[in-house]
Amino acid sequence: MVHEEAVNVIELSVNAMVMPKTIERQLTDANDEIADLKMQIIWLERSYE
Repeated sequence: MVHEEAVNVIELSVNAMVMPKTIERQLTDANDEIADLKMQIIWLERSYE
């Protein structure tokens, strides 16, 4: 039983370290997509001038 608890704590620690990176990566990807969409809007606005 003690061994299982130790394994669970280790897994939680590893997940806590991985989770912020995942969220940070998601934010980076979202920011990249926003930048791409802004460029598309600029291109579309210029094509209508």
